[in-house]
Amino acid sequence: MIKTIYIISLLSILCGCSTQATMVIFSQPEGAYITEIGTEKPYGMTPISVVYNPDALERYVDSEGCYLVKGFQAQWVSGAISIVDPIKLCGSATGTYNISLNRQSSHANLDKDLQFALQLQSIRTQQQQANAAQDSAVAALWSAWSENQQNKINCKTTLTDESVRTNCR
Repeated sequence: MIKTIYIISLLSILCGCSTQATMVIFSQPEGAYITEIGTEKPYGMTPISVVYNPDALERYVDSEGCYLVKGFQAQWVSGAISIVDPIKLCGSATGTYNISLNRQSSHANLDKDLQFALQLQSIRTQQQQANAAQDSAVAALWSAWSENQQNKINCKTTLTDESVRTNCR
């Protein structure tokens, strides 16, 4: 998921001609479940990306030129909740925005949420290690194939009275 978010962000920066607005939602601690206020549409666990059509954003411009969008609720495994509603996006209708919903430390069971965030980080690290191992294996295969293509076997076939001989080097 993180990889997807970074790719989306990187592409929007490199292209410079994005046709949508992207809001990346983080939580502190990581791993809160995000739903949209009013529609209860589930988005999943942070970090996540929400994409907006710029034409739709233009319909919700306030007097300061900021775009107003529906807010979000973050809920952690402990039951702690944080709400931001509405959200003001000030800038381009095709930009990338970051928002972080923070858990209040006064809510009980902070240790559960921190432990869950650590588990998510551990899983992400394992995924990164698996991806690195897979990339390394693909690179080794490519290298072996490339070397094989450079070191082609040369064969010479000769025909004698009643036999055919092939010698390869």
